[in-house]
Amino acid sequence: MPLAAPPSRLGDWLLDQGYLSENQLDLALREQKRGRKLLGEALIELGFVTQETLSRFLARKTQTENISVTRVQVLREVLDLVPEDLARRLVALPISRDGNVLTVAISDPLNVTAFDLLEHTTLLQITLVAAGHGEILQAIDRLYESGQTVGQLVDELLRLDGEELAGATERDAPTIRLANRILNEAVTSGASDIHIHPEEKILRIRFRRDGMLEPGYLVPKAIQPALTARFKILGGMDIAESRRSQGGRGTVIIAGRDVGLRFSSLPTAFGESLVIRVLDRRSVSLTLGSLGFAPDIEESFGRMLDKPHGMILVTGPTGSGKTTSLYTALGMINAATTSIFTLEDPIEYQLPFVRQTQINEAVGLTFADGLRTLLRQDPDVILVGETRDTETAQLMVRAALTGHLVFSTLHTNDALGAIPRLVDLGVAPFLLGPTLIGVLGQRLVRKICPKCREPVSNATITPEALNVATPWLKSATLQHGRGCPHCHGSGFNGRVGIHELVVVDALMRGAIAAGADQATLVDMARKNGFRTLLEDGLQKAAQGITTVEEVIRTAGV
Repeated sequence: MPLAAPPSRLGDWLLDQGYLSENQLDLALREQKRGRKLLGEALIELGFVTQETLSRFLARKTQTENISVTRVQVLREVLDLVPEDLARRLVALPISRDGNVLTVAISDPLNVTAFDLLEHTTLLQITLVAAGHGEILQAIDRLYESGQTVGQLVDELLRLDGEELAGATERDAPTIRLANRILNEAVTSGASDIHIHPEEKILRIRFRRDGMLEPGYLVPKAIQPALTARFKILGGMDIAESRRSQGGRGTVIIAGRDVGLRFSSLPTAFGESLVIRVLDRRSVSLTLGSLGFAPDIEESFGRMLDKPHGMILVTGPTGSGKTTSLYTALGMINAATTSIFTLEDPIEYQLPFVRQTQINEAVGLTFADGLRTLLRQDPDVILVGETRDTETAQLMVRAALTGHLVFSTLHTNDALGAIPRLVDLGVAPFLLGPTLIGVLGQRLVRKICPKCREPVSNATITPEALNVATPWLKSATLQHGRGCPHCHGSGFNGRVGIHELVVVDALMRGAIAAGADQATLVDMARKNGFRTLLEDGLQKAAQGITTVEEVIRTAGV
């Protein structure tokens, strides 16, 4: 059945699909006119939509298929049909060949010139499919560069003479190529961290994907000094200093966009350990539902965002998605009519209409100092990246009391633990009660791979997991992933949040102000529909999103 044609104009379609508000479209049209550019370009620059959204519009308009090329594998003989420079210029990727027909993924199916160039170059009939601009550039980076993965480059290095490797410097071609491929593979595969792990006779390169650290690649020990120095240069660190720890920051361009990197080095018995945090700074356009918020939690949290003033906290360990949830919350606030400021360390995503400040403690710009200054900048909404000390906590409460909506994060084991933690930081209970709107606790669990998902009987679940799950999963058919190439044999692909939300109503405010103990607060929260991280996770297991074992591993019993 052919796809229904969308409205003829991009703006009308985006409004119909709920991607834009009238106010956002009006701003984009004015920016289009001012800058004499295409509407799509203006929308992307303002951060209102993504290239992938525009690709979906073009696919429907031209009646072409829309696909994802994030993990696509292409035969070398198919890649060779379209030279790399032409593929980059057209943002087009050959996918497959069937006889005399070549299928090409392109970001703009309306580009007639690209169609003609591809036919002339390949001497084949061209069938176009639509894909996201960024996805195609990522795939070109991954597939074209010498056609080599990190593993293949390592194999090549292993064949080199030991003296030649030992004499390599951070500016030699093999070192630069290996460093570039490590970064490229990390970004395109969705890794959050890269570990350069020195051992006695080998150097190990490891990626953290979906929260799990992988065994990684083994690299000749002889290239360790050059590779470490190369990464330290990218991070603006001192390559001559290896006896003390260092930190650094850098930015690389991968798939046509800036990717932030945060570096940390530490001397060990076998050389410097280097960990690189990958911060993909794409403008995000997420929804609470896509982050894993259950409908009732999403509704309650959304009502909190409508409050004119007060304090909303998100708790959880490092890497639990707190910042992404807060960015998504800020995206739900009308920034065109609201003054929004953030204090972050580091700035992970660029947000339209939001003034974002990078904390720099080396020059005295701390969270407390930045917050004190922000209160003189006429803010309506303030995001404090982390509440670390007494001064920051007290300033946040003061801001909430004086008519500002304040967001922040805390490192606590659960949502209700935020209340005694703030009291420990010096916030008076009689001030905390009236200012606190709610606390969201969260963790990230791995999602079952959709390509190899299959039912699993209760008999295969561990007795401990079955004992915990039984009250919640009475009639559910549990799922698991058996492992496939799409998920690298793990049975999981991607992560989703599990949440617990404490809604602070009038009765609970009074109890907090009176210094009530945590057991009392738990009872009051239950009456407002509160459920724990474990309970929310087991509901997701019942829905086939994740496994019981994964929930227990992440949330505990």
